[in-house]
Amino acid sequence: MNILGIDPGTRNCGYAIIKKLAGNKVKLVEAGLIKMKAEDLQFQIPQMVEAIEQIFKTNKIDEVSVESMFHGKNAATTIKLAQFRGALMLKILQEFGQFSEYSPLEIKKALTGSGASTKEQVAFMVKRLLNIKKEIKPLDISDAMAIAITHSQRVKLRNSI
Repeated sequence: MNILGIDPGTRNCGYAIIKKLAGNKVKLVEAGLIKMKAEDLQFQIPQMVEAIEQIFKTNKIDEVSVESMFHGKNAATTIKLAQFRGALMLKILQEFGQFSEYSPLEIKKALTGSGASTKEQVAFMVKRLLNIKKEIKPLDISDAMAIAITHSQRVKLRNSI
């Protein structure tokens, strides 16, 4: 099973595709960063949607998982992120009909056992679980990997019930 994990952002959108293997094993298929070039929201959103559409077209994806919204300190940024997520959710629903969402707290707990973990601690566990030797930069990419790994763990739990 191939799982796409997406870490939506207003400037950078991290994505990762992992393959769920037997047991708790996972393997990285592809990961990267979608960088929005334009400054204006009306141009950024189509750039992101086109890039996600290309990922769908060039990869076999069975399930999609996305980081859920969190309340930011800057209301304008939170609203902009919500607009990006709305366009992203519509594209995913058109393509797959469903997706799973995980909060930052759920993702941190799934990877490190603690909801208070730092992004660096999560990245360390991602590297360990996916057997990656090099540093993963920027952290938007390791966050997307963590989202996909979290989903792979939830799928296993869901299938065992």
